[in-house]
Amino acid sequence: MGNLDQSGRSHEDTAGPLTPSCCIPSYASALARPTDCGYILGMWTKQTDFRRAHAADIPAIMEIERQPGYDQLVGRWSEPQHHTNISQPGYLYLVHDDSNGLPIAFAALSGLGDAKGEVWINRFIVKTPGRGTGRAFLGAIMQLAFEGAPTSKLWLRVRPENQPARHLYQTHGFIEERVLPQAGTTPDGKRVDLLVMSILYDDWALSR
Repeated sequence: MGNLDQSGRSHEDTAGPLTPSCCIPSYASALARPTDCGYILGMWTKQTDFRRAHAADIPAIMEIERQPGYDQLVGRWSEPQHHTNISQPGYLYLVHDDSNGLPIAFAALSGLGDAKGEVWINRFIVKTPGRGTGRAFLGAIMQLAFEGAPTSKLWLRVRPENQPARHLYQTHGFIEERVLPQAGTTPDGKRVDLLVMSILYDDWALSR
């Protein structure tokens, strides 16, 4: 379900950040750059494990979503939903591959090119928590969004009871804004609260 938490499941604390091959020094300079996904990913010429996802990756993405217990914490999208979203302007699907080139985490960003510069991390899910994948992947996504596009704010929604995910986001500088009562729906139709978390470009830049 797309309405449910778009989050990771665990505090990932062992791996370092993925390193971009180049970067834009400030939000002001990013404002002069194009906002299309092609330009953003053009920053990452040396990455082999962090890439844009394509329609052929959707089966692997759906497998990651459908790990035991994930339906209640992070929800899941249908195959038609994924195909629709992955082709939408302003949407960016990313996957983090293992050493064999198989996706072990994915994220879906929306709002790229938004007039206010607010980008939603609509999905963020790691296949196997506890190995540092989520920590590295989230840090790389944040750097990509803030340095590769005129992004003023990153935000997401998470189940309030998903404490490991909340901790992961907090360690990356996200603050808790507000709870949206019954804003999410689990695959079995249950309405659940969602917590909005966000980080501003200025706060992210100060933490660098």
